[in-house]
Amino acid sequence: MHPCLNNSTAEIPSATILVVDDDAQSCELWVRWLTDAGHTCAAAASAAEAMAYLHDHQIDLVCTDVNLPETPGLRPLQQIKKIHPDTLVILHTAVGEVATAIASLNDGASSYLVKPVLRDELLFHVRSVLERQRLILERRRYTQQLEETVREQTHLIRKAHEETIHRLLSVLAFRDYETGAHIRRTGLFSELLARAAGWDASRAEQIRMAAPMHDLGKIGIADAILRKPGKLNAKEFEIMKTHMLLGAQILEKSDTPVLQLAQEIALSHHEWWNGRGYPHGVSGRAIPESARIVAVVDVYDSLSHDRIYRPAFSSPDILSMMLDGRGTHFDADLLECFLSVLPDIQAISQANPDHDFQRAFDPSFWTISTLETCRTEPARENPPPQAIGIPVAHIAAVG
Repeated sequence: MHPCLNNSTAEIPSATILVVDDDAQSCELWVRWLTDAGHTCAAAASAAEAMAYLHDHQIDLVCTDVNLPETPGLRPLQQIKKIHPDTLVILHTAVGEVATAIASLNDGASSYLVKPVLRDELLFHVRSVLERQRLILERRRYTQQLEETVREQTHLIRKAHEETIHRLLSVLAFRDYETGAHIRRTGLFSELLARAAGWDASRAEQIRMAAPMHDLGKIGIADAILRKPGKLNAKEFEIMKTHMLLGAQILEKSDTPVLQLAQEIALSHHEWWNGRGYPHGVSGRAIPESARIVAVVDVYDSLSHDRIYRPAFSSPDILSMMLDGRGTHFDADLLECFLSVLPDIQAISQANPDHDFQRAFDPSFWTISTLETCRTEPARENPPPQAIGIPVAHIAAVG
């Protein structure tokens, strides 16, 4: 006897085993050996009977003869592994052909025995394949747990990153009361529009985090201009327009994808599709798509909320002004995407009104939110005052 077969019944993990053999005497003997070793066993006399049993029962291991009636060769093995890929299979045969053994292992068999099979030999191979499967399953569970831990940690890091961005940006709210809820809405709007435009979930999440930094450069604009309760004169307007360059300078030379995205948004979100924007007068697809997305949502948010220099516009007036900018101010395709998700945009807007400024200092305010949350939050009353005629370009610059 091979030394490895000594003490073959020790520490054999219990399993549910199906023995398949048209030789009733051999089948009964194997079932008795395996049952005495602590396993739960069932028997089948054909491949069809075995497949029917597998359909209705959870089986860990199948011990099957290669030469079954009606389905000779490796077909039973192939059928089992196709339908039940995690079920172990030990093949046994009276003819020890090397080619058949190799082919069976290539098709997924866990072991291959040649009759006559001794009891200790059978139990040794059963123990070996079950132990190997146990290790594989433990490795799989460990990998899954590790992946879940990485996902959770990644989520926490992103959450902390986003909260840090918003908390730092809330400094602007001390100088400009409009900023707190506006930066939150801009991020959520941008994510929604990016998804509608075909961005994958990861990139859309990045723009949600980057878009709130679009007006970061306003930290360098004097209060006399930033908080002026009226229309800016030409000189003041030129100074206000420098906030894109200031923001881009603050964010430049970062190796972080979110900050790189924020930098291109800060620099280009006031560029126009027709090239009449600023600071560089670029046009069309030369403007980064991220900036074209923020250009749409930034103007919409400015028009739909009160500003220190004018009240909010009515919904019909907002829609009219947005449509007037199709193909001139805005990318026409992105504007169409925006209009397609306008009800969701409005739901986000209602869930995050300007008078919730104090929520900017509540930690829960800056946690990662979803559109579903915005839909379920009760709408807050914020009726727009009567519209007044102020050029959209001016609104975009200061809003």
